Amino acid sequence: MIPSVKRLWAIAVPVTLAGTAVLALGGGCSSFERPKPHAVPAGISFEGRWDSTWGRMELRQDGKHVHGTFTGYREGGLTGDLDGDLWKFIWDQRAPHQHGHGFMQLSPDGQHLEGRWGYMKDDIEGGRWAADREGS
Repeated sequence: MIPSVKRLWAIAVPVTLAGTAVLALGGGCSSFERPKPHAVPAGISFEGRWDSTWGRMELRQDGKHVHGTFTGYREGGLTGDLDGDLWKFIWDQRAPHQHGHGFMQLSPDGQHLEGRWGYMKDDIEGGRWAADREGS
């Protein structure tokens, strides 16, 4: 091995291993604070068409139950229940078949949803899922 490459290798491997150890212990991950539910203002609901991170969502609300579909990047269904302005849901993607959990919180003016999703029982590791009401 060339001496300069050998020296670089001797520096890079411990740094890489140290970085991996930090990530494995959670030191490199930012913490996520789950949203707290709030009361929904009168006349505001989740029902409607939304332009989301993953394409169009069409949602229906029946009391504290919200269900609907998403189309665009992938297609599938969503169903779940409300705790105030916080919707906890299960999503089911048609193809390739996958499913998981997620949550979205409705803005006080009813024009924006902000949340996260994950695979299987996880509801945050998949990433951000946000939406704006169509026509707003």
